[in-house]
Amino acid sequence: MRIKLSVILFLILGMMSFGKESWKKEGIKLPPLVCYASHESYHSFIKPPAGNPGNLKSGSLKKATIEVSYIDFSPEAQQAFQYAVDIWQNLIYSPVPIRVKASMKSLNSDVLGSCAPSDYIKNFNSTQIWNCYYPVALVEKMLGEEVNLTTEYDITAAFNKDISNWYFGTDGKTPANQYDFVSTVLHELTHGLGYSGYFYSSRGRGGYGDDGLSAAFDQFVENKNGDRLVNTSIFQNPSITLNLGLTSGWLVFDTKLIEGNLPRLYAPTTWDAGSSIYHLDDATYSNGDPNSLMTPFTGKGEAIHNPGPNSLAMMYDMGWKTITIKHKQLKDMEFVSAPINIDAKIESDFDLDSTRNYLYYLSGSFAKTDSIRLKVTSVPTIFNAQLPQTLNGEIRYYFSATDSKKRSYKFPSMAPTRYLSFKIGPDKVVPVLKHEPVKYMLTTSLSAKIDVEATDNMGIKSVSLEYFVNGGIIKSLTLTNDTNDLYTGNLVFPEGSVKDGDKVQYRVIATDVSSNSNIGRLPLSGYNTFYIQGIQKPVDKYINNFNSETLDFISADFTMSTVTGFDSPALNSAHPYKSPDTDDMNFNFTSLLKYPVILKTGGKMTFDEIVLVEPGETGSKFGDENFWDYVIVEGSKDGGTNWKPLLDGYDSNSQKSWFDLFNSKMFGQNSAAVPTKDLFVKREIDLLANKNFIAGDTIQIRFRLFSDPYSHGWGWMIDNLVIQDFGTAVNPILLSSGEVLFFPVPASDLLNVQFQTKNTIEKLVLKAYNSSGMLVFSKQFSMGNNFFQTTVDINNFRPGLYLFALEPENGQPVFRKILIN
Repeated sequence: MRIKLSVILFLILGMMSFGKESWKKEGIKLPPLVCYASHESYHSFIKPPAGNPGNLKSGSLKKATIEVSYIDFSPEAQQAFQYAVDIWQNLIYSPVPIRVKASMKSLNSDVLGSCAPSDYIKNFNSTQIWNCYYPVALVEKMLGEEVNLTTEYDITAAFNKDISNWYFGTDGKTPANQYDFVSTVLHELTHGLGYSGYFYSSRGRGGYGDDGLSAAFDQFVENKNGDRLVNTSIFQNPSITLNLGLTSGWLVFDTKLIEGNLPRLYAPTTWDAGSSIYHLDDATYSNGDPNSLMTPFTGKGEAIHNPGPNSLAMMYDMGWKTITIKHKQLKDMEFVSAPINIDAKIESDFDLDSTRNYLYYLSGSFAKTDSIRLKVTSVPTIFNAQLPQTLNGEIRYYFSATDSKKRSYKFPSMAPTRYLSFKIGPDKVVPVLKHEPVKYMLTTSLSAKIDVEATDNMGIKSVSLEYFVNGGIIKSLTLTNDTNDLYTGNLVFPEGSVKDGDKVQYRVIATDVSSNSNIGRLPLSGYNTFYIQGIQKPVDKYINNFNSETLDFISADFTMSTVTGFDSPALNSAHPYKSPDTDDMNFNFTSLLKYPVILKTGGKMTFDEIVLVEPGETGSKFGDENFWDYVIVEGSKDGGTNWKPLLDGYDSNSQKSWFDLFNSKMFGQNSAAVPTKDLFVKREIDLLANKNFIAGDTIQIRFRLFSDPYSHGWGWMIDNLVIQDFGTAVNPILLSSGEVLFFPVPASDLLNVQFQTKNTIEKLVLKAYNSSGMLVFSKQFSMGNNFFQTTVDINNFRPGLYLFALEPENGQPVFRKILIN
C-alpha cells in the first residue's frame, strides 16, 4: 500500500449532502481531503522551484502572504510546515493575507493529514465564471479584499501527531521508512488553495453540487473529444452519461498555460471517491516525475517539494494568475456636452497584451456593438476610454482585457449576457432609501443615531430627517454623507424638552441631483413612530402575570398579548421571529424592564416560558460558533451601557419537548411549528449565582432573543414573572407541563410517560380519567430524584379521550389530554 490522498464525500441518493448550516452563507463548505498512510517506499527527490516561474513581469515578483496559526506543533514540525508554506508563497500572489489553521492532533491511524478551504464562494464581482464556486482564499485574491472575517481562517489543515515516522527535514533526504512532512503539507495546501471540486458518482449516476453548480476546478475538466463535463447540453447533471464521463479512463484539465499535452487527470474506470478527478494520473506521472506531487499515491521516502508545471498551470488558470478589472458603474446623466470618460483599473499577473484591451458599448441591446481600445493613463494600472457625446438613451457596456498568454477576461463576467449600463436623458427616478427605524428613546439618553442608505441612479443631493413630537411643529435634521451611500446624523432632544410617554414621529427625505430634484421618502407615506421611555425608581421585587396591560416594559420587539390557543396574555416575541437571511448579519430582539431591581442575598427570578428558537448543533454550548439562535436574560448596573448574563443563553435544546416540536415542521431551514399551552416550563434564575452581580447592586433587567443570519422559529413566550418575591407558595411548582412527555400520541397498547425536572420529587401519583370524569387508573411512584419514566398498559382502556394527571407530592399537578385508539 502507498499513501492515498482522498476526498471524503458523503453521498445520499446520488446527491452531495451538506449539513444544514453549511448553506448559511452564499458559499458552502466541503469535507477536507484526507491523506492516508501506507508502507511502500519510493525514493525520489523533486527540488523546489528556483525563483518565481511563469514569466512574470520583470520587477513585479509579487508574493503571497500565508499566515499560519500552529496548534500543538513541535518546533521541527513547524519549521517543515513553514518551508512548504514558503514554496507556495513564492508561486502565487494575493494582496490579502491567506490565513491557515494548522493542527497537530490525533487522526485515524491510517490518516496522515487533511486540508480544505473554509468556504467556497460564488457570484462575486470579478472577471471569473458566474454561477461557479471558488475557494475563499482565491476569491480574496481576485477581489483584493477580505471576504470572511479577519478572525476566520481561509484554509484549515490537520496532521496526525501519532505518526511516529514523520521526516521533518527540508533537505529532500527522506529515509526509505519515513513520510516526508514537507511533501504532505505541500500537497494538502494545494488542495486548500483550490485543487478540489464537486464531482461525485453514486449508484451509477455522476453529478456535481447540491444546487447544480460546479467548483472552479470542475469547469476545466474535459474528455477525449474536448467536451467539458459541466456542459449540461451533453452531460445532464446528475446522469448516467456524466458518470460514464467521470469514469471514462481519460480526462484532462484544459489549460492554456501548458504547451503540448494537457494535464491528464486520474479518472479510473471504477469511480474512486478518494482520488478520482482531483489528482493527476499516477500512470502518466509516476514516481520521480516533476508532476508527481498531485498524483493520488505517494510512498515513503518520496520528497516532492514542487507542485510541478502541470499543477501550477491548473492553479493559475483557475484564477491564481488572472486579470482583475475594477470599475464603478457610471450613474445616469441628463445632459452630455463632452465625450464621456470611462476609467477602469486593470491588473494582470502576466503581462497585458496592450493591443487587446477594449471597452465594448451599445445603445440598446448588444445586437451590434462598438468598441474602443482602452488607453493607459499616467497611472500604469488605470485605463481610459471616451464614449461619443452623441449617445442617448440606455448605454450598455463591458470591458475586455487579454494577457500575454492569450487569455481573455471580461468584466462583468459572462458579458455580454451580464453588462453595466447607464442612461442619458430626463430623469424621473426617485432616490431609494433604507433605514432601520428607531425603536424607542430613553429619558436617560435623549439621542439616537440615524443611519440611512440612500442610492439614486444619478446621485444624491441631500438627505434630511423631518420629525415632530406629540403632533407639534415639524423640525428638520440634515444628515451628512458618511461613506459611499451612507448618510448619518444624531437626533437629540435637550434635557427637559421631552418626557416619558411622549410620541415622536419622523420620516426620511432624500433629493437627487437631477434637474427635476426627484424626492424619495421613507416611509413612502406616513411616519415612523417611537416613544420616549422613562426608567422608574428601583424596586426590591417585581411581580407581573401580564393579565392586565401595563407599560412596565420598553420594547418594539416584544408585545403583551394573548396568543391564539393560550388562556391569558403573556410577554411575546414576534411569532415567528425574523432572521436576517443575509450573511454576517444578526438581529437582537429585546424587552427591557422599566423598574431596576435592588439585588438581595438569595434573590431569584422565576417565570413560565416556551422557547422555540433554532437549536444549536448537538453538543454545542452557549458561546460556541455553532450555538445558533438563543434567548437570554441579562442585567446592567451602568444604565444599560454594558450587559452581563444572569445565566447562559439557551435554546430549544433546553427541553426535549421544545426541541422535538421545533423540528417537527420544517420548511427549508425554518420551523413552522406552533406550541400549545401545555409546553410551558418554569425557569428559575439565581440572580447572584454566576457572580456577575453581588447583593446590593441595582440592575436593569432585559430579555433578549438573538437571531443569527439564517433559520428561525416560533419564538419566545414569558409569563408569570416573579423577581425576588421571598413569600412561600403553598403549592410550589415542582414540575412544569412542558417538562412532561407523553408518547406516542394518539396511543394504543402502551403509553410512555417521561420527564426530567430541575427539582427533586419524592413521591408522584399518575392518574387517568375518562371523558365522564371517572378515575380509571391510579398508581403511586416513589422517586427521590428528578427523573421519571414509566410505561402504562392501556390495552384495557376503551377508545376515547382521557385526562392524565401527574401529581407530585406537595406540588401542583400537571394535566394532559391523551387520545387512545
